[in-house]
Amino acid sequence: MISRKFLILLGIDTVTNSCSVALRLCDDTILERHQVEPRGHSNLVLPMTESLLLEAKITLDDLDAVAFDSGPGSFTGIRIGLGVAQGLALALKLPLLGVSSLMALAEGADAQSVFPAIDARMSELYWGRLTKDKQSKSGWVWRDGPETSGFTSLPHPLPDEVAIGSGWDLYSEEIVLHNADQIIRGIEPRAEWIVKVAARMIERGHDSHIAALPTYIRNSI
Repeated sequence: MISRKFLILLGIDTVTNSCSVALRLCDDTILERHQVEPRGHSNLVLPMTESLLLEAKITLDDLDAVAFDSGPGSFTGIRIGLGVAQGLALALKLPLLGVSSLMALAEGADAQSVFPAIDARMSELYWGRLTKDKQSKSGWVWRDGPETSGFTSLPHPLPDEVAIGSGWDLYSEEIVLHNADQIIRGIEPRAEWIVKVAARMIERGHDSHIAALPTYIRNSI
């Protein structure tokens, strides 16, 4: 468990078409590199990390922890992010934290109740429902999910929920029919939101190793 109140945290997100790396500094400043490149994540993560460290004028030795997007999302993308994050954490002897891609989207929505959904291919979605909770170490509690389902069996968003994520982009016409007014389109998980959640978890005394596993949800593609 990390006892430092002020920490420097590296976050990696590679589970969707976007690739991003973020650096959370001890004054709460967050620097990020982000690029949409569906098949190039493995070539982007380390150069993005190096660029952030240069901008912040620090080295890997200054990091206090590493966080990654644990999924759900692309199986290959999850493995890329986990592999890089785990390699850095082991080499530097740092705590490793995993943050759900759905929780990252919820963080980005900046709303009390959020219904994130990610395109899972094969006419399916990864989805969950989260609500802000000051008592939770992550700042969020799951009200439903995470799960995988086809759109026809997906629950309708409630009036107080904000829908966000690539899953909703695919089904905008059907959503209109379901009277969902609060939809944030064109959004995928970002490392910026990963480090925000991870920093909160660390500061509230979360045991990092519990959360350092990938979240696949379904068994195969």
